[in-house]
Amino acid sequence: MSVESTLELTAGICQFRPRGTCTFVEAVDIIRRAVGYCRQRGIGKLLVDGRGLSGISIPTLIDRFLMAEDWAEEAKGMVIVSLVIHEEYIHPEKFGVKVAAAFGLTLEVFNSETAAMEWLKSINSPGQS
Repeated sequence: MSVESTLELTAGICQFRPRGTCTFVEAVDIIRRAVGYCRQRGIGKLLVDGRGLSGISIPTLIDRFLMAEDWAEEAKGMVIVSLVIHEEYIHPEKFGVKVAAAFGLTLEVFNSETAAMEWLKSINSPGQS
């Protein structure tokens, strides 16, 4: 899947809506590439709607830890990520969000694109106060 061809930039927020069947590892990599795309172009906010992906198993705590670490490393503190996924993928204590924060990534997870976009608009881009 070509990440670049599926990204849309509106009002300073990059929106990414990947579609198709993939594994959890493939989904993490697809989103990591979108984070890198934004970082390399100075785009500080990324909304990912992953609800169009299928075939992904519910991630374990280790999966969530490695995912957050991977995305944080790619973002380098320069991209904020708002992730929209189906409710059953959201950990009750938002473990991945907490791990991401520990690695320096501002990440939040939602089951509604409207809520995800509102949150993203409400916070400053990296480097702004």
